[in-house]
Amino acid sequence: MKANKRNIWIVLCIIAVFVYVAIFGLGSGFKGAVDMRFGIDIRGGVEAIFEPEGVDKVPSAKDLESARIVMENRLDSQNIVDREVTVDKEHGNIIVRFPWKSDEKDFNPENAIAELGETAKLTFRDPEGKVLVEGKNVSSSDVQKDQQTGEYVVALKFDKTGAKDFAKATSELVGKPIGIYMDEEQISNPVVQQAIEGGEAVINGMGSQEEAKALSEKINAGALPFSLKTTNYNTISPTLGSGALRAMLMAAAVAFTVVCLFMILYYRLPGLIACLAMVFQMCMQILALSVPQYTLTLPGIAGLILSLGMAVDANVIINERIGEELNKGSSLKTAVRMGYKNAFSSILDGNVTTAVVAVILMIFGSGTMLSFGYTLLTGVIINLLAGVWLSRIMLSSAVLYPLFQKPKLFYVKKERKVIDFLGKRKAIFLFTAAVLIAGSIISGVRGVTLDTQFTGGVILKYTCEGTPDIEKAADAAEDVLKRPVSAQLTNDFVSGQNKLVLNLGGKQGLSPDDQTKVLETLNKIQPDQKYESSETYAVEPYIGARALKNSGIAIVLAAVFIVIYIAIRFSTLSGLSAGVSGVVALIHDVFIVFLVFGVCKIPINDAFVSVVLTIIGYSINDTIVLYDRIREHMQKHSKEGLVPLVNRSITETLARSINTALSTIFCVAVILAFGLAYNIDSIIVFALPMLAGMISGFYSTICIAGAVWVTWKERKSKTKSIKQKR
Repeated sequence: MKANKRNIWIVLCIIAVFVYVAIFGLGSGFKGAVDMRFGIDIRGGVEAIFEPEGVDKVPSAKDLESARIVMENRLDSQNIVDREVTVDKEHGNIIVRFPWKSDEKDFNPENAIAELGETAKLTFRDPEGKVLVEGKNVSSSDVQKDQQTGEYVVALKFDKTGAKDFAKATSELVGKPIGIYMDEEQISNPVVQQAIEGGEAVINGMGSQEEAKALSEKINAGALPFSLKTTNYNTISPTLGSGALRAMLMAAAVAFTVVCLFMILYYRLPGLIACLAMVFQMCMQILALSVPQYTLTLPGIAGLILSLGMAVDANVIINERIGEELNKGSSLKTAVRMGYKNAFSSILDGNVTTAVVAVILMIFGSGTMLSFGYTLLTGVIINLLAGVWLSRIMLSSAVLYPLFQKPKLFYVKKERKVIDFLGKRKAIFLFTAAVLIAGSIISGVRGVTLDTQFTGGVILKYTCEGTPDIEKAADAAEDVLKRPVSAQLTNDFVSGQNKLVLNLGGKQGLSPDDQTKVLETLNKIQPDQKYESSETYAVEPYIGARALKNSGIAIVLAAVFIVIYIAIRFSTLSGLSAGVSGVVALIHDVFIVFLVFGVCKIPINDAFVSVVLTIIGYSINDTIVLYDRIREHMQKHSKEGLVPLVNRSITETLARSINTALSTIFCVAVILAFGLAYNIDSIIVFALPMLAGMISGFYSTICIAGAVWVTWKERKSKTKSIKQKR
């Protein structure tokens, strides 16, 4: 778009419109933040993996789809309309996620899970057990009250085939009982008085209206084509989730405010323009979540905050380039134009690598981390639109006004004395090795463990009043489950209540019925504590092994892609050496993250995978900026030696690296601070290693990537020289 004075005002109006739409939406078909769909870790709810029971092979796609429809119908009957029911055709599983029922404070998620998995096959049988009529031939059922007896009954209407079969069955069983079964449980056994030919029947013997209603709903929902069971499920209370949401929203507000203040104070007018572009980016990201009703989880909010920090990077690169042009004596218009032009390749390469990492995370990630990958991906894509295109339109337009042409409104990058980083590379390598060795020793002593998410197992968390006897609670749970149980007491910052945490021995999962029995037993032996289920995490070993395998594949794929991409994009730097050197720096960063998990005794889980993949994208973005500057200088100063050329490149990109690092590190530090303040484990185990990884990423770009590449090139040149002499 050609520079025009009016452009900035047009863009500002567009941003204002998007702010309104992002908050309030545009009707039911275009929802905004007020109608955002939150995950179960925020709203509270259930995630369960159902697997077939009593079948010899993976069910067909048709049967799985039939089962999915039945489960949808059952959720409808419970007024749970905001849910996700997906089919894993490869493994024959059905994954169900649904929030806590908003109209029930005593909603029992374990009962809901158990009801979903019931086959619920209605049959009418003769005294010998032969099936005469099946529930699939019942077209509808409802609850009625018998006017003579006053009891509630379930009235059935058969379809044409069912009416014919039922008439035949009752005509043959006059004077004999006809058994009515739900699965293998007999629910009624009336004696047939006469043939029933009207296509209607009633089931009596109901103990209450609620029992009759539950049976009617099961019949209307239909029977599953096969039995389902689940010992893999997570539950979380809405109280815990809502408190975590408040914490993350405050973290986002603080991070955005401070980052904007930093950008404005440091880069002045271009910094203000960058902040306006980031407002647009955040609005677009909100719409990318709210319009398609993509589920936003706590890690997803962390992804939004991280996207904010990374959005700063594009603007920092641009503003540093503009500052360089102004230092050369270029006019404002030229400086802006050349600044964006020179910065684009670095921004594009960095965003491409981060986007691919996000896609890999979405493909191979699981659970709430899918939300993190999605928000990171949309953030990267929108950043190219907002951070590059929109901010350029606004700044190019603003500099046409005399009011905005004052030198004090712009950051001018001053010449910096070249720092001899490579002259200290031996000391840097020794220091790096010492840190890694020390961290490895500490991690080895403290022990690195896999989370139950990867190994399988069960963790039960209950809020309670007062101070419970944890040994008594553990013994009671052991008696119920017949497996070892260890207990500990923590404090729930959100509710102010104590929290009992039960870790179940063994690696098998837990059925919803057993979970219910544990809760009932705890309240029976310690009624004053008023135990309530807060969180449940139950995973079978084979599910965990699958998640671990996918995580490993994701990390390897990300590393391979980066080597190939850098080798192609930076072929002038002897592409392979540049790619491998970049990956060496990444391995350093990943190992640092691993050591943080080990030193802090954080079990390896999907948070580790997300952190590693994010650090890979973040760190390689830093390295790409350095490589881009090296490539630029190699073209301009082809006769300059490698060491001074790389030192010059590192020095020139140092301000950008520091400013980007400060912004992103601050964003993550805010997330960590609020996670610690509100005692949100899922955020703490995510943000703490992320913080360490980002600091490591900054260090590895400045001190390792360039040094390794130069060392590689020097060794290669030396070897080539020796061969030529021979």
